[in-house]
Order: sequence, then structure tokens, then C-alpha cells
Amino acid sequence: MAEDANFSLTFQAARVEVSKGGDYGYTQGACTITMTDTKSKKPMKDSGSYVTVYKKQADGSWKAVSDIASSGPPPAPAKK
Repeated sequence: MAEDANFSLTFQAARVEVSKGGDYGYTQGACTITMTDTKSKKPMKDSGSYVTVYKKQADGSWKAVSDIASSGPPPAPAKK
């Protein structure tokens, strides 16, 4: 990735929730990645959705403990 001048990764959270106990949380939303196509050598862009789960650490910081992303249109916003 560091060698790819076209590499870019963005996340846009649509939903953020924290457990009642305050020790776990997650973000969910849209993501976009841009990189150089190995065959054509031209920039290619892919977008989709992601979910990242965080756990609060003993020092008060948060650490991502699970993460998944998939190509395709982002999910529709949740209805409340």
C-alpha cells in the first residue's frame, strides 16, 4: 500500500453505538478504497460498507477488535 501513489481509504460512519456498560462500541457505514489496478496501471475505485467493533482498554483508550468491509452499495440507513 505504501508503494501505491493512488492508494486512499476513507470511512464515513452512518451509525455509532456504545454498549450500556460503556466497554464496547461499533461504527457502521460506507467506505471507499482507491488503488492502482495491477494490469492496467490505472487508478481503480471500489466502495461498499463496513462495520468495526471497538473495545475500551484499561487505560481508557479504544482498540478495534474486529473489522469487516464488503464491496457493493452501502446499506440503507436503519429505520428507528
